Amino acid sequence: MERGLFNITSATTTTLVDKTTKSGNLESINICNCNQDENVKIRLFLDDDTNQTSIVENLNIPGGISLFLDKGITFDSSVLSMKLQTQGTGIDVNVIIK
Repeated sequence: MERGLFNITSATTTTLVDKTTKSGNLESINICNCNQDENVKIRLFLDDDTNQTSIVENLNIPGGISLFLDKGITFDSSVLSMKLQTQGTGIDVNVIIK
């Protein structure tokens, strides 16, 4: 899959921006719950391998709905990774990072 595009189909933690990429100045993040029938619970957070700080915590996204973040998404990616944790059943989440 192309860099910046993710298709997540299980309850897992996915690294969206690795701290070695030096791309912590993001324009936007779109997180879409593509499963029309099931909610998905997400946690979007920054991780320095010791501590984690949530951007979004325990957010239920209904089926067919997207979360679009376009403000304040700058972080030092030389020391922080951005990760997305998904929980639920029938997970089908698409993420676009620009």
